[in-house]
Amino acid sequence: YQGCRQATRRRRVADKRGKVHEIEVTVYGWKALLLIDAVTKIPLAVKVVQIQEHEALWTRALVTQARANVAGYVCLYKVVFDRGFLAGTDLWWLEQQGIRFVVPAKENMAVTADARALAAAGEGGTVGHRVHMVRHGQGRTAYRERLETEVVGITGLTTYEQYGTEEHGRHHNRRDFEPNPINVVVVRKWHGRDYGPGGKTVFLTNASVQQPLQPFDDDDDRSLIENCCIKEAKQPWDLKHPPQKTARAVRVHVTFTLLMFALATAYRLQREREALGAEPVGWQRWRRQLQEQNRDKLIVFARGYYGIFHVAEYSLLLGVKLKDVPPGIGTLPEILARYRLTAHG
Repeated sequence: YQGCRQATRRRRVADKRGKVHEIEVTVYGWKALLLIDAVTKIPLAVKVVQIQEHEALWTRALVTQARANVAGYVCLYKVVFDRGFLAGTDLWWLEQQGIRFVVPAKENMAVTADARALAAAGEGGTVGHRVHMVRHGQGRTAYRERLETEVVGITGLTTYEQYGTEEHGRHHNRRDFEPNPINVVVVRKWHGRDYGPGGKTVFLTNASVQQPLQPFDDDDDRSLIENCCIKEAKQPWDLKHPPQKTARAVRVHVTFTLLMFALATAYRLQREREALGAEPVGWQRWRRQLQEQNRDKLIVFARGYYGIFHVAEYSLLLGVKLKDVPPGIGTLPEILARYRLTAHG
């Protein structure tokens, strides 16, 4: 594609003997960086950048664009993102903007080791514990599994030296350096997997950790952007197939595709509210239901106007004699009265 760039990534592949190897591959193209609402799944902001650019360079731009798009309707209160967007200066900027954040810490960070050590020692933490049962299988082979989740919330860690302004971070080696405190949530057990007293995954947050399961659940919503938006947009919505092989076409195609996705999602939410008690369905099932409901309808355009008719209804208006008229269509006078028409137009 014209205007694309390249990035080298490591990929795990298995050979004929089943042995796994890591190889380097070069990929070309762009990245679509997306911010969505976790409740409605509606996209709020998108940036299309070249594939080699780091996500952390666009955190503020995404948040600023999302806040501008929803201004006057709702307030952006909390953001949850993955490690690719992690930067101490951006987290501090969110703090100054009054926005709560939850983000996984990286393995090699000092604050990660500090949080695990405090959790293992049982010092100064609030423990959150939850048990839920999951049913597997069907019929006689069905069984229920007991899954435990346990997290520890720790407040005021001061070992994340980059959490502050750029000028603040430059003085981390000075004796009078005062780091900004940040809260963490350490995951000891995750859906039945026990990682020991020190845990494994560590989440950074500026929200309260008095109920540490809340930031943990907030991070669970982060997976929705892949499963409920990106994956859906790539497959049925053809996000990866722009009309032309140029940078401009890619940006326009991604933007308009996500606009239509947002509009369709809003329409579905409205219809679900109107149909009280209806079972929520996924996109593919919803499309099949929509096709079944409208397979016998057609749209007629004439002189700047349009109308949606059942094919039998339209045939009767054309003067075609039908042997079997579907229920609810009625006779020709009834159809004319329905649309406030006369036999002469």
